[in-house]
Amino acid sequence: MSPAAEIERLHRADVEAARALLREAIRTAGERWLPADAIADALIEELVAYAGGLEASRRTAAYLRGVAALVERGAPMPARS
Repeated sequence: MSPAAEIERLHRADVEAARALLREAIRTAGERWLPADAIADALIEELVAYAGGLEASRRTAAYLRGVAALVERGAPMPARS
């Protein structure tokens, strides 16, 4: 396996681990009867706060623009890899 492929594999594993943690947090918030729009607002606020401290904030901003375009079109999010 090439170094680039190994890096991509490890990154995907990290992304899946982070998503699992986020799904659990979202599930817990829903069980506490927090409204979906409040959960979504909190996720966005936390993402913006987190991205603001990263050197990769331009990349995060690009991702957010892409997500906004998908939401506006009503398109489903890309399938998980």
